[in-house]
Amino acid sequence: MNATPTARGVLAALAAALLAGGLAGPAAASPPGEEKFCTKEPRSRWLPEAEIRRIFGEEKYAVVKFKVSRTNCYEFYAIRKEGGIVEAYYHPVTGRLVRETRVGEPGAPRR
Repeated sequence: MNATPTARGVLAALAAALLAGGLAGPAAASPPGEEKFCTKEPRSRWLPEAEIRRIFGEEKYAVVKFKVSRTNCYEFYAIRKEGGIVEAYYHPVTGRLVRETRVGEPGAPRR
C-alpha cells in the first residue's frame, strides 16, 4: 500500500481502536434488533477458526479482530489495506455470510 503519512496515521489509529475494542464496543455494536442468531449447534460441529478466516479472506486486510458473538456467529472486525472498515458475521457451521457492513469504502453497500 502506498499511503501518505496522513493516511498511514489514520489507518494506525483505526487499527489501534479496532484492536483495543473501541470500534467493536457498545457504541459501534449492532443494535439488538439487527443482531443475527446463527446456531444452537454444539461447538464440536463448528468450522475451525483457520477455515473461517480463510473463507473471510483475512489476507485482504491489514488488521483483523476475530471473535465469537453473543449470538453464536463468527464475527470479524477488519481494516482493509486500502482503507475502510468491515464488520462481518458468518454462520459457524456452514461458513455462510450472515451479515456484512462496510464503512469508509466508496460505493460500499450498507447492511
